[in-house]
Amino acid sequence: MMKRILYLLIFLATGSQAQTTISGKVTDTKGEALIGVNMAIKNSYDGATTNAQGEYSFETSEKDSVILTATYIGFVSQEKKILLNQKNIQVNFAIKEKINDLKAVVISAGAFEASDEKKGTVLKPLDIVTTAGSNGDNYGALKTLPGAQQTNDREGLFVRGGTGSETQTFIDGTWVRNAFSASIPDLGARGRFNPFIFKGTVFSTGGYSALYGQALSSAVILETIDLPDRSSANLNISSVGIGGSVQKLSKNKKQSWGLGYNHTNLTPYFALVKQNIDYKLAPTVNQIDLNYRIKTSKSGILKFYGYYNHTGINIQRDNITSIDYGQSDKAYQDEFGIKNNNVYANLAYKDYFKKDWKLNIGFCFSDNQDKIETKVLDPNDQVVSDSNFLHTEWLKINSHNQIATTKVVLEKGLNNLNTLRFGAEYIFNRDQILAVPVLLQPFVAFKPTLITDHYKALFAESDIYITNDLAGKIGVRAEHSSLINRVNIAPRVSAAYKLNRAGQISAAYGLFYQKPEVTYLYRNTGLNYMRADHYILNYLYQPKDRLLRIEAFYKKYHGLIKTNNPYAVGNVDNNGQGYARGIELFYRDKKSIKGIDFWISYSFLDTKRNFLNYLSLVQPDFAANHTGSFVFKKFWTKYMFGINGTYTYSSGRPYINYNQSNPNDPGADASLFMSDRTISFHNFSLSANYLKNIGKAFTVFVLSVNNPFGFKQVYGYNYAAKDLNGDGTLYRREITPTARQFIFLGMFMSWGIDRTQEAIDNNL
Repeated sequence: MMKRILYLLIFLATGSQAQTTISGKVTDTKGEALIGVNMAIKNSYDGATTNAQGEYSFETSEKDSVILTATYIGFVSQEKKILLNQKNIQVNFAIKEKINDLKAVVISAGAFEASDEKKGTVLKPLDIVTTAGSNGDNYGALKTLPGAQQTNDREGLFVRGGTGSETQTFIDGTWVRNAFSASIPDLGARGRFNPFIFKGTVFSTGGYSALYGQALSSAVILETIDLPDRSSANLNISSVGIGGSVQKLSKNKKQSWGLGYNHTNLTPYFALVKQNIDYKLAPTVNQIDLNYRIKTSKSGILKFYGYYNHTGINIQRDNITSIDYGQSDKAYQDEFGIKNNNVYANLAYKDYFKKDWKLNIGFCFSDNQDKIETKVLDPNDQVVSDSNFLHTEWLKINSHNQIATTKVVLEKGLNNLNTLRFGAEYIFNRDQILAVPVLLQPFVAFKPTLITDHYKALFAESDIYITNDLAGKIGVRAEHSSLINRVNIAPRVSAAYKLNRAGQISAAYGLFYQKPEVTYLYRNTGLNYMRADHYILNYLYQPKDRLLRIEAFYKKYHGLIKTNNPYAVGNVDNNGQGYARGIELFYRDKKSIKGIDFWISYSFLDTKRNFLNYLSLVQPDFAANHTGSFVFKKFWTKYMFGINGTYTYSSGRPYINYNQSNPNDPGADASLFMSDRTISFHNFSLSANYLKNIGKAFTVFVLSVNNPFGFKQVYGYNYAAKDLNGDGTLYRREITPTARQFIFLGMFMSWGIDRTQEAIDNNL
């Protein structure tokens, strides 16, 4: 009997404790229901998980106030304090997704990535060297991307209505003064750097980071490789030269050194393939490079890369001002020769210290010397000093520039991928030029023109991630040049929003300044900065093995250089202006056609400038309205054989017709200035590669042909300096490649590194 009473009392006591029902719904910040969220009262066993509708419900005997928690993998846990003063309580949650590298939106406006590591990559490093027509040149491959012009008759990378000098190159954060090899007039130049030393490339067609400056239109940002995977040796033999290198990795895999040599000599090739100009010395290059890398700590590394390069070229061609132009037995000859010595050294250090702090230090030094000789020779090869000719004297030009750069960047990692980086940069620039009419040299003493500049910059930038779908970047850069003696402030901002799992939009705005080229500073050291305002809108769609990118842009130029003002100091001032606007498309696909990787790029450009000796605001001679490329790659794994093809197109470019509107004539008709167009540019390049192991050497055989169909390519025209015939018409000469086709045959052997899988992975 007593037991029954005891059970009854326990039952009554238990039943008398009030039960509270807690229910509600859990969604993400967009209102989408979340399944399987763990809901629980903190420090108790009471709780439940959400169902397919994101709803939950459970009972608790807890009293007073409690803390209700919502936890879900990939989302930020959330807590709410609630008061259990009712029988039924409803509590809803909207929890945020955690921000992480895999899901976070990528700010892509104005930048193309070529990397093995970074998200949003457009090209892999191997794409740079396997793109047909690039001839293993970084800049040649970048010309297949939208925004770049097909200007193969001059030095530099011309981007979105900007000149070649308005695109700058940076290696491991520091500026490179002479990124292109020595060249001769009317012929393009290759980049100086071996693509295999870089693990990442960013081709910023506009709106680039505040960490970089003095590039009005575009920045090419290169990052060198760290420690190699193993020791190796390389040998290459080709139709243009021979080279080799060795890379040694220490046994503890904490340091490495490398040494390489390359000799390029086109004399044998030109003996077999006729050129349309006479080379007294075909392009000859000797380069020695050295690298050293050492791990200074678990996260720190010190890297050195440097080289010495010597280039020599000497050509002769008919002098267009000669009355007998075109008659090789009578015509006078122009001779142009250049000897270039270039030294480059780059030292970079990076490491993490304390908590979430990263330090990047860069130092760069370069020394570049050009010795140029120009002559006019009569039919008997005697030097002419007749003022009727374009070159009035036998002229020697000695140009020498030196730079030393130091850059420090501190980076602080904050929560949820938010990052703050700031730093400073200093560049010492020394330029000297001496132009000597040789026939007067014994009688007149000439002094070189020397200018120096101390350039200083401070910058700060922050990555701001609000959610995985919304992010921004805001930065500012302040610069001062001792030569110009002015300070500029350049704000830059960009943002990106993810529309869905594969699609996003980005936008960017910024101010970009650049000093005038040293050629104009020699004539007027009182010049101001040039400025470009960038506005960019970008759409990126990147499902697996496909990528679609559409970008619209507008640029406004201020303070461009004008050279036809007779009242300006040295006839040079900053009264030029211009604009560039357009839309670009890039599509890459590795999935639709089995075994074939291809990409298509197209650019529409509307740009006008009134600068240099231009008579009015017109489309410049380096810009085409329409450019496009189609690149394809096919690799047969069974046979270890692949083919690559590139077709490029560019609509006709304007040029100055001196017989119609001569800018040197005060009475020239400005309405006709730059109204003529060249023929459209077409080029098809094809390359084949065969992979084979020869002994212990991984070997690649390459055969490539540029323009096998012999498309005629005309980049513009050169005009005679004077009318010697007296008929009112100046002779003109087409600016064309030195030959319709270029054929390359090479063998590349590697010991210690087998790139077979890399090649296969890149082509599947």
